[in-house]
Amino acid sequence: MNVYIGGRVGAAIKELTCKLRVVKIRRKARGPGSLIWPKGGRRSEQPATTARGVTPR
Repeated sequence: MNVYIGGRVGAAIKELTCKLRVVKIRRKARGPGSLIWPKGGRRSEQPATTARGVTPR
């Protein structure tokens, strides 16, 4: 799903995201292993040449 949030609300969300990312990087620098990165789930097997939603002609 594509979502677009613009204007002041979008700028506020972007600033919050950037500030939180910097906080996490600083925490990681203080102690290795203090930050947990989520891992992706299992992916369905698809050929690398076929994009999702695109059918060959």
